[in-house]
Amino acid sequence: MNRTILGGFISVKSVIESKSREIFKIYIEKSRYDKIMSSDLRIPEQRQYSALLNSGAECVFLSSDEFENLIDNNNAGGIAAEVGERIFTPSEEVLSLRNGYIAILDGIEDPFNFAYALRSLYAAGVDAVILPERNFFTASDTVIRSSAGASELIKACCVSDLAEACKTLKKNGYTLCATAKTDKAKDLYSCKVSKPFCVIFGGEKRGIKKEILDMCDFCIKIKYPRNCHYSLPACSAISIISFECAKKLSPHSKGKQNFGNGPRNKHLG
Repeated sequence: MNRTILGGFISVKSVIESKSREIFKIYIEKSRYDKIMSSDLRIPEQRQYSALLNSGAECVFLSSDEFENLIDNNNAGGIAAEVGERIFTPSEEVLSLRNGYIAILDGIEDPFNFAYALRSLYAAGVDAVILPERNFFTASDTVIRSSAGASELIKACCVSDLAEACKTLKKNGYTLCATAKTDKAKDLYSCKVSKPFCVIFGGEKRGIKKEILDMCDFCIKIKYPRNCHYSLPACSAISIISFECAKKLSPHSKGKQNFGNGPRNKHLG
C-alpha cells in the first residue's frame, strides 16, 4: 500500500472525519505545540490540537528539524499525517443511488483544477462523483489542500470505463446531461432538470468523449452576457453549473432558492 504525507490541519481533519484513508500516524511539531498551548489567546488552535490528540490515531511529537524533513510544506502549520490510499465507494453503490445528483469528471488534466472541481461539487450538494481510474488522487496532498478537504468528504468512485458507467446510469433512470457548447446545447438558466440527474464535465483541452456525448439526453451551456473569444476555465464553469443545477433540483425552490438561509457547512466554513 502506498503511503502519503499530508500537511495541515484541514487536510488531516478531513481524513479523520470522512474515514477516507487509513491513518498510520499524526505528526505534531513540538515547539509550535508548546507555544500555542501555553498561550491564553490561541484557543482555536488549541482546539485543533485537542481534536487530533483525541482522534484515536497515534500522535507523534517531532522537533522542528524532524518536522521540516518530514514534509516540505511551509503551510502545514506544524501538523501532518501519514496516510494510506484513498478508499473509494464501490461503483455499484454509486451507480444504483436512488434519486441522486451525480457528477462525472471526464478529462480534467490538472491536479489543482481537479481539486477545485471537487470543492465546488461538494459544496453544491452533489451526492457522488464518478471518476476515471486514472485521476489526480495520486497527488493527494495537493488535491486535499486545494479542495479544502472536500476531496476526502465527497463520495467518489472510480470506473475503468466511463461510457459503461453512463449506460448503467441510464438504465437506472438517470437523465444524462453534458456540458458542451454545441449548436443544440440548451441555456443553463432556462432548462429544466429533475432527479435522478447526472451532469458530465469535460476538461478544457479534450472535452467529453464523443461516445459519452452521444448517449446524453441533452447538453447545456453557459450563456455569457458578453461576447467573448474564450471559454471559462473548467473549474469556474463547474462551479457555476453545479450550483445552478442544485438550485433547480431543490425540492423547496420551485426555481428559486435562498442559499443564505441554509445551515452553515461545518466542514468547509
